[in-house]
Amino acid sequence: MDAAGVTAPPIRAFAAHVWQIAPAQVRNAAFGLGLSLCAAAMVSADEGVQGWIPEVLAMPEDAEVVVDRAIGSTVRMYSIMTGADIDVLFSEWEESLGNNGYPVTEDTEQVLDRAIEFSGPGIVNAKIIAAPASEDGRRIIEFDATLD
Repeated sequence: MDAAGVTAPPIRAFAAHVWQIAPAQVRNAAFGLGLSLCAAAMVSADEGVQGWIPEVLAMPEDAEVVVDRAIGSTVRMYSIMTGADIDVLFSEWEESLGNNGYPVTEDTEQVLDRAIEFSGPGIVNAKIIAAPASEDGRRIIEFDATLD
C-alpha cells in the first residue's frame, strides 16, 4: 500500500490479464521467442560439429555453438564462441586444412582480418572469420560455406 492508500495488483494477476487481452499474434510471438531462447540455451559444443566442417579442424574445448543454420540444400552457416587465442587457432587450422586436401586461399586482406578461405571435398568454398573480442575476451568464429 502506498501513501495514498492504494495497493498495486499482484504481478501475477497483471501478467495474466495482459496475456488474456493481448492479440493472438502477440501471444504467439512471445511464445515463439520463449521457445527460441530455450532452444538456443540448450545448444552446446557437446552436440558436435556439423558434418560439413572438415574433421581436421580441432574445435576449442570451450566452444559454445551460437548459430547453426542451413539455407537451402547447399549454404551453411555455423558460429561458435570461444576464449581461445585466435591467432594460434587460425594458424593451426590453416596448416591442418592445407595438409589434408583443403587448399587455403589467402590474400593480404584476409591476413589482416584473420580469415581463412578454403575449398575441398564436398565444399565448393568456405570462409572462417573471427569477430572482434567481446568485453570478456571471448570471440565469435563464423563458418560460412557453399557445399557441392
